[in-house]
Amino acid sequence: MLRRFREHDVRPVTDLRGIWDFAFLGDVDLDSVDVAAIDFDDQMAVPGCFDATPAYASMRGLVAYRTRSPLSAAPRHRLILDGVHHWGRVFIDGRPVRDHIGGSTRFSVDFERARSDEVEIVVLVDNRFDYQRCPLHLDYFDWYHYGGIARGVELHGLPDVSIDGMSVVTADLPARRLEVALSYTAASAGRVPLKITFDGSPMVDETAELPEGPGEISRSLELSGATLWSPEEPNLHLVHVQLGADDLRERIGIRQVWTEGQRIVLNGEPIRLVGVNRHESHVQVGHGLPDALLVADAQLVRDLGCNFVRGSHYPQDVRWLDLCDEMGFLVWSEVLGWQHTAEHLNNDHFMAAQLTNLEEMVAAGRNHPSVIIYGILNESRSDDPDCRRGYETLLGRLRKLDPTRLLSYTSTRPAKDLCFDLVDVVSVDIYPGWYHHTVDEIPAALDEVSQTVDERGFADKPLMIAEIGAGAIWGWRDWHAKHWSEQYQAEVLDQALQHLLADRERWCGACVWQLCDIRSSEATNQALGRPRSFNNKGLVDEYRRPKMAYDVVKRHFRAAR
Repeated sequence: MLRRFREHDVRPVTDLRGIWDFAFLGDVDLDSVDVAAIDFDDQMAVPGCFDATPAYASMRGLVAYRTRSPLSAAPRHRLILDGVHHWGRVFIDGRPVRDHIGGSTRFSVDFERARSDEVEIVVLVDNRFDYQRCPLHLDYFDWYHYGGIARGVELHGLPDVSIDGMSVVTADLPARRLEVALSYTAASAGRVPLKITFDGSPMVDETAELPEGPGEISRSLELSGATLWSPEEPNLHLVHVQLGADDLRERIGIRQVWTEGQRIVLNGEPIRLVGVNRHESHVQVGHGLPDALLVADAQLVRDLGCNFVRGSHYPQDVRWLDLCDEMGFLVWSEVLGWQHTAEHLNNDHFMAAQLTNLEEMVAAGRNHPSVIIYGILNESRSDDPDCRRGYETLLGRLRKLDPTRLLSYTSTRPAKDLCFDLVDVVSVDIYPGWYHHTVDEIPAALDEVSQTVDERGFADKPLMIAEIGAGAIWGWRDWHAKHWSEQYQAEVLDQALQHLLADRERWCGACVWQLCDIRSSEATNQALGRPRSFNNKGLVDEYRRPKMAYDVVKRHFRAAR
């Protein structure tokens, strides 16, 4: 969870990453578990995924994590968990305080200081598929869902007036005017000092009158001459707010993104997106990627010549977003999902979970200049009239929560899609040369997509290929050069990118599926159709070893920039 910059100067923060006590409870009813009676007979790394370790490989069931931590002198504390897969229940000193659905978003628990100077934290984690309890993680998805406390954990001490979050929006680009919105909770009404600095320079120094309870403070900052953020010049600035005895630092970039006809525009200049899809997964650590792997992935993205990364198919770690901010990568961030139907989108329980996941995604990404697109419902039934209301609900909530980003979703049925009018960018997933068509037919298949979209009345919207690619087994090269060979994957991507990137008028972007090979779903039809039970469409394998297609994509992307 630790950010690439220090978030607090004043607030006491304890990093709880390390080795926690662990117990595998198995296929049990979680509501019958007596936390006090659990025999913690093993240890587990946090962050990490227990079912990626040798002792618990591929095992599904209820598990328990436990740690103890000293408490600061603060009257209240906040436990922040950055990712618990798939479902979690948090206990503070034996008392259940919160359940959470969805493994890739941050959530927190506030509690009063106990008499003891130490707190016991227990987290029950369930990686079983259970639609009634955890409708976001479904067993038919085409990637492996690891389980555990996959991202970092922190314990914060909170004063009587505590900062809950901050949003910094570029309201006027030419004037460099920022709108800073600070949410807080006050234990009682009163007057407290408010200070805001920008890159260390004082901007606000006053006294704020706060009512009791939660509230929000907004201030405008005029920053004439401040540098802008862009992929070519990813200039970052630090906004530091102090409210009473609490503080928060946010690293931001000054930039705006919008569309003009068929183009995506950043800071007044049209941009073309060339990039890769990226799963946050590794066979040895599951979803709990260490810093070294995040940096390695960022180096691969940079070496390929990408300016764009799509986070598939769930919100990415904030450490990854920090790296994208620093290195100038543009990011598509999307909520957890894959190929949903009307059965899901008309289920109140599913939609409530989607909306919560969406809100947590926005809260984590709202101050990252790299994030320019929010996405929903990957490859779902946007051609079904019974799904339209679900798309309207989720995209409408996104539009309300953050009108500064572009909205999209990926469609596999452009000729029948019923929801393109709801988005800013029309995005299509297509695999010519792999699931259908020959290699020679790839250009015609891509032209058919653009012609269909335009003829259906969406010629005034940017159009991008969000997924395109082919599978290859690392190291398999032979004279036949057919499916699953490195040569065939390279040929498919060569033909596709040559055609897509030559058409600079219609296509606003091309995103290859995918950066790295990943472990695939446990579903039998998925496993039997994929060698090694892997999604082998990566430009590099699961250990980040390059295939022939890596150099092909690198050549095309570097020439297109």
